[in-house]
Amino acid sequence: MAMTFDAKDVVTLVIASVGAVLGVLNTWRAFDRDRPKLRVRPKQAIPVGAVPDPRTRLCLDITNLSNFPLTVSEVGVFYRGTKARGAVPFPVVFDGGSFPRRLEPRSSFTVYFHPDAFDHIRHRARCAYATTDCGLTFKGRSPALELLANRAPV
Repeated sequence: MAMTFDAKDVVTLVIASVGAVLGVLNTWRAFDRDRPKLRVRPKQAIPVGAVPDPRTRLCLDITNLSNFPLTVSEVGVFYRGTKARGAVPFPVVFDGGSFPRRLEPRSSFTVYFHPDAFDHIRHRARCAYATTDCGLTFKGRSPALELLANRAPV
């Protein structure tokens, strides 16, 4: 029993396959669009000019990549070799805004860590983090954090 395919059968199969792939991609985009996302980038702060505290060395650039506003309520670092974290309850914000900070979609802000905030560190930093009001924690690493973490007392 030989089966033959007409041109219309091939075209129908191709269109159905394209529709199935597009349906999966559309579902993935809808899922991804409704998910909260923050980018946390640790950076090294180099004081220049008239800054409030020239000893500030670490900052976090936090960007809301979601399609809806998020409120960042806590920032800090996680330590290597332990589940402990170093939260900075009152980070320095030079742009005049307050903390906790509500971030609109695609907006960002930078928080600076006061050097006295880490006098109690006895472990090296593994990564920086930002926590939202809804309890989600987003992490970030960078070479700047590695450099500053290696200077921390052990």
